[in-house]
Order: sequence, then structure tokens, then C-alpha cells
Amino acid sequence: MDLDLAASPVLLVLCTVLAGAFAWWSYRRSVPRPTGWRFPTLVGLRTAAFALVLFLLFEPVWSRTVGRGEAPLVAVLVDTSLSLTLGTGGPTPAQRTRAALAAMPDDAALRYYTFAGTATPAGRRLAPDSLAFRGERTDIAAALARVEADFAGRNLRAVVLISDGRVTDGRNPSAVAERSRVPVFAAVAGDSVSGRDVRLARVATNDVAYVGSPLPIQAGVRATGFGGRTTALAVSEGGRTVGRSPLALPADGAEATADLSITPTAPGLRTYTVTAVPLAGEATVRNNSQSVTVRVLSDTRRVLVVAAAPSPDLVALRAVLGADRSLETTVRTQRAPGAFYEGPLPDLARFDLLVLAGYPGEAASEADVRRVAAAVRAGVPALFLLGRQTSLPRLASGLGDVLPVSPEAVRSGTAAGGLAPTAAGEAHPVLSGLGVPAARLGALPELTVSTTRWALQPGARTLATVRRGGATLDAPLLVVRQSGPVRTAALLGAGTWRWRTLPDGLADLSPVYPSLVDRLVRWSTAARDRRPVRVRPDRALFGEREPVTFTGQVYGENLAPIPDATVVLTVRGPGGPSVVPMRALGNGRYVADAGARPPGAYTFTAEATRGGAGLGTDRGTFGVGRLAAEFREPGADVAAMRQIALRSGGALVGLDTLGAFVRGLRARGALADRPLVRRDATPVLGLPWLLALAVALLTAEWVIRKRSGMV
Repeated sequence: MDLDLAASPVLLVLCTVLAGAFAWWSYRRSVPRPTGWRFPTLVGLRTAAFALVLFLLFEPVWSRTVGRGEAPLVAVLVDTSLSLTLGTGGPTPAQRTRAALAAMPDDAALRYYTFAGTATPAGRRLAPDSLAFRGERTDIAAALARVEADFAGRNLRAVVLISDGRVTDGRNPSAVAERSRVPVFAAVAGDSVSGRDVRLARVATNDVAYVGSPLPIQAGVRATGFGGRTTALAVSEGGRTVGRSPLALPADGAEATADLSITPTAPGLRTYTVTAVPLAGEATVRNNSQSVTVRVLSDTRRVLVVAAAPSPDLVALRAVLGADRSLETTVRTQRAPGAFYEGPLPDLARFDLLVLAGYPGEAASEADVRRVAAAVRAGVPALFLLGRQTSLPRLASGLGDVLPVSPEAVRSGTAAGGLAPTAAGEAHPVLSGLGVPAARLGALPELTVSTTRWALQPGARTLATVRRGGATLDAPLLVVRQSGPVRTAALLGAGTWRWRTLPDGLADLSPVYPSLVDRLVRWSTAARDRRPVRVRPDRALFGEREPVTFTGQVYGENLAPIPDATVVLTVRGPGGPSVVPMRALGNGRYVADAGARPPGAYTFTAEATRGGAGLGTDRGTFGVGRLAAEFREPGADVAAMRQIALRSGGALVGLDTLGAFVRGLRARGALADRPLVRRDATPVLGLPWLLALAVALLTAEWVIRKRSGMV
């Protein structure tokens, strides 16, 4: 045994000597002074008591080192995912895995784990016939990390990994293997060359689409053994085919891309399934399809035009907006303070876009300007078009903080200026989609621009500046801004009616004005998502044994998150409806776990309330069924398994000779006992007999002093 002290032993001895000196000095001066045997006895008792107390104050620890041997351990990770069931013309990887496990030695060092999405301990023995191979995801990194955690500090000598190497979930396993303290020996289940197969590698489309507008869908297809053959890609919704296109299959290792297009006919959440029509002789057809969910919105946008006064610019603007059948346009033209020719100002929250045609003018009332500003702050997009009737002071005081620009130094002068796109503007969808080169836009008739100095608001971007006399000025002409989910834009030039009535020499520019208005309207309204309740499933397709989970958000009218709402999901599908409450995470975020569900198509409705008052609803769809991820790449990924092995210091091992390899580990001495050194430490301060000794010494001293008449 060893005695460890929190201080130097020399200091402890010095303190003990000082304690003895103090005891001797105190009894030399005591009255009456002890005589005979009492003097040395009392000095000794006090010295011993003080020395013991000092000894305990230094926190001594009794330590004992014990050494023994620890038996070796080998973790065997067995992949039980669905991909091992694929195979043509011979035993499947699953059957070969069972055979390899049956040939494993009955060695006390082995510890088995099965894994797919997660790893589960299976003990010292694993019955091959008990393996089901039904896992719908493969996460090798998580399995390696589980072994590292379970065997931390133990005599783990090696990891044996049995898998096809096809990772469909989690991190890169090679990075985890590189940090492994023991070698990983990888046994590949399956062949590197898969059977003949056609597989849908990817499907990409927009998250949002509009009724009546084409929705592009791009699909990537890979094939093995079918190069030069022709198949077809079909797009279906609810079992009904809505699009179809032929496709020439690529050579092995290449990818063919198909651009499909469908036209949604109804709003709502729509699930579209893209399928490569199966060919005879495929290894599996479960990787021929992929589904995507798209939120289809009504293409009708409600636009309110608020004009400062009648003008040629207003006439041109109304003509362009009226020609667009996807727009419902309402116009209010200022006649007098608080009065408009077409009627009172309607509820602004009903509209998808506010177009301020020269507004506010001199006749605009402060109450109406405040209503417009409040609507934009609440999330209604706005497009400001400078006009000759615009009151710049009213614009600065009432709307300067909600538009992309604000008058910084108001000047009454005007000048002519042309359009000069900036580098950012040339790449922006507002100008890049006009159909003419950016440099050609400078040929448009000049507009009337104010000599006022404009200040850009935070987040604003200048798409075009003013060109005057061949020189490009640092004065904004077209500016856009996105603040959170709200988009605003400003065109700071009057006389845009000239862009609609061009001479024959500029006939190629005649589509520019209507296209610019259309692009500004679509850009401003594209980002709107003012739904107070937003709930979505964490996956579009869940596995049969996976829990169905949801994530949601709840916002108030000012788009501020609401943390204390009651959110309830109603899930409808096979087995009837069920109600699932959502749990608040704070800051307006909510989650729910609906558990595993039977296979099929599901819909859900989310309803949020607070204090009995409704806050809003949301709805969506999801599916439950066998995941296609495990079938996308038939065959083993030998290169991935080799990387896992080499980065950990291991090697590839033949699956059919795995049993002999494990026996060889024992024969070569790789599975040897490891000396285990354990150090036991006991704090002396916690020993009750030492405390009792200190009390006994002080008690004995007090008794002698009492009997000697010193107390």
C-alpha cells in the first residue's frame, strides 16, 4: 500500500514538530503546572491529537495497486439490412452471411452485434437462422461508434464487420474507423458487380409549384447490363399517370438525365412518383421509383394597386397587369385625402402584393399611409414605382423603413436617366429572365429620375443604377430587398409608359416592360409563406418499423414565434384516424412522435390553439412502406469496405473463410490476455476509526487535566 498526501511529507513533519512545540510551551505556562508523569503524558496527548488533525487536513489517501489479466474480446458486427437480400443466380449475400456465421468458432472472445439503422448487442452466440435482414437503413458509422462506446476501457482486440458496404444513412464510416483503437477486419457480403439492374438515382423538382404552370422534374437513371436499351419514365399521382417520356439507358457506370414536365391541376400538397418502367431480368424493381412531395399553390395572385393620381404610367401598368390572367387586380386611385375614385381602401391583408404607383402623393392621408406600412410590416410584399406625383417627404416619413430605399436628402429636381444593370442585377432572376441581353437594356427610353439622394435599407440590393450621358452613376434605379419572408422592390423612375410604346427600331425590346412587371410581381410574391402554423413530417417516406415524427412551428400575426400553443395532429390512413399531441421545444418549435404505422398513404392535419382561440391549421401527406434506399445500388461496395479496414489498420477478409480467419487470430496470439492494473484509493479522512482516535486523545487529555485540578 502507498500513502498519497495532498502536500509534501516534509511540510507534514514540520507541522507535527510545531504542534509538539506548541503543546510543550502551553503546558510549561499552565497554572497549575503538571508535574511528574502528567507533564509528558499531557504534552504527548495534545501533540498526538494536533498532529492527527493536521494529518487529516492534508487529505491523505491510502492507495493499493492490483494487477490481473483480462480476457480478450472481439466485436462481430453483422449487417441485417434489406440490401443483403438482393442477388441473382446464386446464394444471396444474406444466405452467404448465415453460412459464414454458422462456421464461426465457439470462442469466448466473440461478442456479436446486429445492425441496420442502429446496432443491437446479440451476446456471445448468434443463431444464423434468427437473422431477418429487414433493416431499411444501413449506418455502419453508428455501429462502429456503438462498439467503441460499449468496449471503452476493456480488452477489445479487433472488430469484424460483415456488410455489403452500401451506406444509406449516417456519417462516413471510414472517418470513424480511422479513429478506432483496434483494427477492423471487413468481410464483404455480396459481389462488387451487381446483377442487371435499372435504378432511379435521383429526382429533383421545385418545393413549390402553381396550378396551371408547368412543373419541371429532373430524373437521373443508372443502369447495369442494359446499355443501349430503351425504357420509359412515368410520373404518376394517386395511381394515375400524368406524364411519360422515353429514355435511352446509359452504359454501365454512367447516368442518363431526363427532363420531365407536368402541370398541376389543383392546389394542395401533391405527391408525384417517378418510375422507370421495369425491364425483364432486373435484379430488383424496388429501386425503380422515387416520390417527391410538392406544395401546389393557386396561381391566382391578388394585387392591389394604390396610385397617387391618374397618370400615363398607371394606364400602362393596369394594361400589363390586366393582361395577366393569373392576377386579380384591384385599383385605388387617390382623389382627395382619405378618398379614392374606385372606393375606399380595402383590407390590405387580403392581398398578395401591394403596388404603390407613385403613392404616397400630396393628397395621401396619414392614416392610409400608416395602414400600408403596417401591412408590409405584417408580411404583405410591396412594389414601389416612383411617379411624378410622389411626395418624397411623405414617402420618407411613412414608408421609408419598409421599402428597399428611403429618401435621405430630398431634392425637388429631376433629370433623365437610362437603365444600367449592375453585376448583381444581371444574375438576378428579375433581370436575367427578361429574354434580352443585359447590355441591351440601356437602349430603353430614359426615365425621369429624382435628384434626391437615396439610402439603401439593410438587406437591399441594387439591380440597376442610373446611366446619364454615357456615364453610369452611383444612384439606384431598381432595388430589391428581402427582410425575413417579406420581399419588396422599388423602381425609382417615372415615365415607364414609354417602355410599353416603343418605336419600330426598338421592337426587340417591346417584351421588356411586361416581362419586367411580371418578374417583379412573381419575385415579390414567390417567398411569401405567412402561414401561422407550419408542420411537416421529418421524412416523405418512413419505413415500416420507423417511428413517424413531425416538426412544426407556430407564429403570431406579426410572425413572432408562439412558444405556448397547443398543437394537435390528426393523422388519417390505414387503421383509421388518430390524434397525436405535439410537444413544445421553445421559441415556437414543436415536435411529435406518432410511432410506427402500417404501410400505406397518410394525410395529417395540424391545429394550433392558445387559450381556446384558434391560431391556424396546416396539413400534409406522408407515406409508410419499404424504403427504396436499400435497393438503389444492388451489389457490394468493396472499395468502401476496403477503406474502412485499411484506415483502422485492418484488412479485407473473405466472407467464406471468416471462421478460419477468427480461429487464426487465437492461434497467432492476437487474442491474448491484457494485464489489467487497477488502483484502489481510499480517503483516510473517511475512515471512522481515525476520527475516533482523535476524539479519544482529546478526551484522555481532558480527563487527566480534570483529575489534576486543571479544569
